[in-house]
Amino acid sequence: MKPERWEELVLSVLAELASGLTAMALYGSSHPRAAESLRHLKALLEQLLAAQPALDLVVLGEELFVDERPFTRSSRHAAALLRRLSRRGVEHVSFRAGVAEEELKTFLQEVATGEDSPVRSQPHILVGKVELAEEALGGPDREHGRVGHGHLPAVRDRITLLAQIFVDFATSGSLAVGDCHRVIESLWELLEQDPQPMDHMAPWEGEERWAAVHAHNTAVLAMGMAKLGGLSRGPVAEVGIAALLHDVGKLFMPEEAQLRELSLSGPELELVLDHPMEGATALLKVPHLTPLAVIVAFEHHLHYNGTGYPRLSRPRRPHPAARLVSVAEAFSVLVTARGYRGLTTRESSVAFLAERAGSVYDPGMVQALQELVLGEGA
Repeated sequence: MKPERWEELVLSVLAELASGLTAMALYGSSHPRAAESLRHLKALLEQLLAAQPALDLVVLGEELFVDERPFTRSSRHAAALLRRLSRRGVEHVSFRAGVAEEELKTFLQEVATGEDSPVRSQPHILVGKVELAEEALGGPDREHGRVGHGHLPAVRDRITLLAQIFVDFATSGSLAVGDCHRVIESLWELLEQDPQPMDHMAPWEGEERWAAVHAHNTAVLAMGMAKLGGLSRGPVAEVGIAALLHDVGKLFMPEEAQLRELSLSGPELELVLDHPMEGATALLKVPHLTPLAVIVAFEHHLHYNGTGYPRLSRPRRPHPAARLVSVAEAFSVLVTARGYRGLTTRESSVAFLAERAGSVYDPGMVQALQELVLGEGA
């Protein structure tokens, strides 16, 4: 199928989804308008799913992605569809080949209702929500034998592996999820032995290694905070993977801008403001990756009060994992990046965050960080 025809069909699917939901909410499923939307929707999906096994919709805040492509601005129906899906707690929907009209009817009815009951999956419609699941993470490595096998007890080995992962991802778009998991497994083992994340953080190694150092230190801090909050190994690992990958959008900035990231200003700063969307878009294409990583990449610069970036037309509070990673990554920059604002101690860095708690940062997350790194409450 030609790209132009595919996009035309997707736009029509979004229009019929929005129309069907509106008709069912106002008139009920037996109304002629609802029945007409169902017939058109089934026909459109049949055309799309004849050429591909599934059609995936993903909600990221105020952005709607279809098969990894953003449609928020190109579809005039996306905003209404986003509101209804978000209101019902639906964050991704996968329509599979063979979907029946009755399945579509049930799905639209459940999304259109205002009840508290969850929207259920159907045999050919899978409905999901990003949560901290108990399952352990994992996935196939794209290649093996890098920095040995098994756990990585030495901080330099972890940084070297991360630097290789990021270079490969930036050049090929292929992410070694299994290698990321190796780093997280090693950090978990270290935190089990010594729960103080400051004892496991990597030092400044220069601009060229900053992406790997920052990712590593944000991950160990975020995992320490999640562990302190009582989460078990599976959810802590999910938070760790999300923290490890939160800034990958910066890998696609021009190399010179990456090397000068901490001193960018003026028009060049726009490159940095785009990185959450760039990161989320890139991670959407990665198989075997927790959806939480996409959410955190997109939201980690949204403030607790709903401001920040990406800029939203309606301020809202980010996902709890994004609020946690936001605090961890800010602290990582303050205590690790050479010469950043002159704040190099744990105490002064925590004080910097505490001054902005309630506006930029989640007060509860700041308090958790303070308890973790200073051994005291707020």
